[in-house]
Amino acid sequence: MLKTILFDLDGTLLPMDLDLFLAKYFGGLSKSCSHIIEPQVLQKNLWAATEAMIRDSRPDKTNQEVFWEDFVPRFDLTEEELMPIFEKFYDNSFGELISCTNPTPLSREVCETLVAKGYQLVLATNPIFPDVATSQRMAWAGIKDIPWALVTTYENCHFCKPNPNYYREILERIGAKPEETLMVGNDTLEDLVAGKLGIKTYLVTDYLINHGSSDYKTDFEGRLEDFVKFAKALPKVKE
Repeated sequence: MLKTILFDLDGTLLPMDLDLFLAKYFGGLSKSCSHIIEPQVLQKNLWAATEAMIRDSRPDKTNQEVFWEDFVPRFDLTEEELMPIFEKFYDNSFGELISCTNPTPLSREVCETLVAKGYQLVLATNPIFPDVATSQRMAWAGIKDIPWALVTTYENCHFCKPNPNYYREILERIGAKPEETLMVGNDTLEDLVAGKLGIKTYLVTDYLINHGSSDYKTDFEGRLEDFVKFAKALPKVKE
């Protein structure tokens, strides 16, 4: 019996074209640093440091530590000089990226439905963003005040999707069993890889990201509106 539901955010609970969002995100961040770093150079190095973070599999390094250890040496600047510029961007310009999203009341409805039935919820968004950026995207989706057992960010995670250890770390942290867990997401690689651990998967197809593999395997599949019906049909969690 299911007891825990993991949700992806971007393209799942927060409908969006992820490529457009990331392009605007990296472009905006590069522009905010243009007074000290040429935008094209910054954007290239942002992507490189993000990819380094995604590839890294050291359990003793948070994603945040991996990112900055790769990113800072690429410039003649210190982390202390760069960090305030990033923080200013998140406090001021990041909010404009809501224009790349299409929030839906279905996201809050499905979360409230599951909470009322006693399910433990985790926002399993790929932890390549800091908490401040994740918190804002949760607010756009209307789910910030949901009682999440865990929200994954680059400060509190040691792995990224599609590394199976990302899901293993979540299960260990919240004390969940894979056979009692469902991962809900829109990415055939990053979200469905959870199945390798024995976690059941639900592929949300509204903003499907298919990595060119037509033979992906998922336990359930449908639009977000279908998942709302799925959630309403689930039994209450037994104490």
